[in-house]
Amino acid sequence: MNVLPSLLTNVLPLYGFIIAGYFASRRFGLESKPISKILLYVLIPLVIFDNILKAELSQLAIVAAIIFILALLMNLPALLAGRYVDRDMNQNLLSCSYSYFNIGWFGIPVVMALFGEEKMPLIISAYMGNVLYGDTIGFYLVSRSKDLPISDSVKNVLKIPAIYACIAAIIANLQGFELPESIEPFTKGASWTLSALGMLIIGITLTEVDFKKVDYAKFGKLLGIRYVVAAVLMGGLVLAESLMISQLEGDEQKLLLLIASFPIAANLVVFATFLETETENASLLVSLSSLVSLVLVPVACLLLFSQQ
Repeated sequence: MNVLPSLLTNVLPLYGFIIAGYFASRRFGLESKPISKILLYVLIPLVIFDNILKAELSQLAIVAAIIFILALLMNLPALLAGRYVDRDMNQNLLSCSYSYFNIGWFGIPVVMALFGEEKMPLIISAYMGNVLYGDTIGFYLVSRSKDLPISDSVKNVLKIPAIYACIAAIIANLQGFELPESIEPFTKGASWTLSALGMLIIGITLTEVDFKKVDYAKFGKLLGIRYVVAAVLMGGLVLAESLMISQLEGDEQKLLLLIASFPIAANLVVFATFLETETENASLLVSLSSLVSLVLVPVACLLLFSQQ
């Protein structure tokens, strides 16, 4: 794969949607909530259903499990960072930010740009592991920062359409159901639109931050720990899968390693805003990690894929 041209011609234009989202929010007051609803209730369920139909269920289970285990393990460095780097940061918010990766609105655009539809089933499998953690344990962690009752957290988890789209797609896959070829252009358009709108939301999120007042040294340490530990843990999990199961090969392993360079999920801001708790710190963590990943992901792509 000739990575640099692919990044320049496919990923770079998507980054332009981040800039567009930033200026549209500043100039015209564009808000992320309506876009989030379109993504959460229409595009993401559709893209999930389409790609799980095409996925090998054994691979789906393995990849989703790897991402879920990674998220669980990331709670440990979050606890250590909260104790030794920033004791003022809400620990529950920090734990969620370390564990919750932006696979849906950041990872999918990158994978689409590099591989097109070819590797979408794998990244959707990873996204499902991310959803399973983020929309359950992740939401619970953010709610704990405001002491929201557990019952309310569970009710909100059950409202997530992606979960039902996943279940329906797995059943359809087992039954051998296939979507008509005539709607293939529509599903591809949905994938591209999801990518563009996901990047647009990141740009909107950036407008919520007063960068002049940010303690960059503190946030730099917090994010540095997250990226380094995530890379080490993901490397260990990929190695363990290779030694014990050996389902994943080549580009599939490299794509999982690439996830460690993804930013914090934008849903952290959605959760914090919905619960009216820790919104400023949530916006800072998501925005700064998104900026770091704009540089880190292309570098990681060059290191992982340039030899192909």
